[in-house]
Amino acid sequence: MIDITIDKCALIGYNLKEGELKPTQGMTIEYETEYVGKVKITLAAYKELLEGQFERYIIAGICKHRTVNGLDPVLIDSHFIREGFKTLNPPMEFDEKCFELIKILYQLYGKENREFQINTEQQFPLSYSSPEEFTRIVDQLSTNHNITFSNKHRTARFEGSYLFMSVKMTNSGKREAKKALPKFPLFGLVNQNITTGNTDTDEKINHARELFFSEPHSMDKMRSACETLSYILEPFRSDLNNYFASKDVSDFFLIVNKFDIRHNKETTMNISEPDQLEWIFYSLLNTINTYSKLKQKEK
Repeated sequence: MIDITIDKCALIGYNLKEGELKPTQGMTIEYETEYVGKVKITLAAYKELLEGQFERYIIAGICKHRTVNGLDPVLIDSHFIREGFKTLNPPMEFDEKCFELIKILYQLYGKENREFQINTEQQFPLSYSSPEEFTRIVDQLSTNHNITFSNKHRTARFEGSYLFMSVKMTNSGKREAKKALPKFPLFGLVNQNITTGNTDTDEKINHARELFFSEPHSMDKMRSACETLSYILEPFRSDLNNYFASKDVSDFFLIVNKFDIRHNKETTMNISEPDQLEWIFYSLLNTINTYSKLKQKEK
């Protein structure tokens, strides 16, 4: 049994407040703070993080971004803090972290053109970085004219930490953030009128689109939308061979079914990232749209 006092976040060192730590079950700790979001960590990894040198700020960023995006927390164990976190492809370089911060600021504030504050002592996990690096990242975004702020005040907790006042995203910053959005023509499918000739089917397609993009986003809603589209397309599987190469149709369904959407088998691939569901969703929607158009041209 590991004898350890659980009173602080092992990722950023801040003391846990009352009510943030959930009752410990077995060898796993769970807590949620405003700084790093939801954290699920083994006792062994918790102890190792407190005592050793690891990419704790990268891992804090992973936790924060997953929480903001409505995803379940990853299990942080001894393997994860050494190599496992790399499988999620977090930003490691300064420029990559700048881009990630632009994207999350757009998601949180830029879409509605809201004015906000940035406190480097509190929000540094948003850029997968230390407080000091976070300050440099914010300054870089300002230099690049991605954001503006009225002034900044030094804060006391860390050397080089600041409070940035009256921050707003510029049009340039918004354009940079939108680079991460799906590209046309796939992005155009969101608003495109897809008509199959069957009212009930059309309603299901529209429901799937609304579900996939409705806020707050969640993996469950995205998965359900993909499931709906896969059920719509399945009955047309044989007929698709009349419009697409048989091998392409076979490969398409093989790939879709390989992911754990409708099936619960050991051979399916686990979905842990929204990017995976996004790829499946657009693939299904684009196939339905193209098939419907080709079918209607025959009439």
